[in-house]
Amino acid sequence: MIVSLVGSDGAGKSTVTRLVAQRLDDSEIPTERVDRWDIVDNSAYPATRFMKPDVPDTRLCVAEMPNTTRFLFLMWSISHALLGRVPEAIRSDTVTLLDGYWMKHAASEIVYGLDSSWAEGVVSALPVPEQTIYLRLSPERAWERKVGRDVVPYECGMDPECARESFLTHQERLLSVLDGWAERYGWLTVDAEEPLDDVVERVVTEASRVAVGAR
Repeated sequence: MIVSLVGSDGAGKSTVTRLVAQRLDDSEIPTERVDRWDIVDNSAYPATRFMKPDVPDTRLCVAEMPNTTRFLFLMWSISHALLGRVPEAIRSDTVTLLDGYWMKHAASEIVYGLDSSWAEGVVSALPVPEQTIYLRLSPERAWERKVGRDVVPYECGMDPECARESFLTHQERLLSVLDGWAERYGWLTVDAEEPLDDVVERVVTEASRVAVGAR
């Protein structure tokens, strides 16, 4: 069963999924956390042994790709992270907790000019989560979290200077796409500005509900 955590840059997806996976394991709910970069230098993914074990450099190279190529590469890496494990990752007795899945990257590429109908057609071939939890964070708060740490041009409208205004403008556009999908697909929206413990508790409760309902 798949539970996906989505959100814009800085929403806390990676932090929350790590903490939630630990909490679920402690509660004896079998859980597997999946991130798109798990496919690099990982024997569980033998088909990606051609990729060099340098994720930061890979991310930079991906950002330099043309829009359509970048989107297809990201969707390939995301789908392979989910489907390419040995053994199969999607099991009915396990919560497969996805850090991000396709949503943020697809929204980003649409903001960068990709045709939205075509992009949505591509992602429609991917497995549908039993629950998608949307960690919604304002761009201003996201900037406060990320500035001076790991802001990159891809998150700033490709501004090489990573200026605050470029970040805020790009993230506002990104949120507009995600907000529309959240309404259309019925995602559970969680205020990511709440204390981290409260956000984690909300996600743990929802993931546990999904796990119990699937039994």
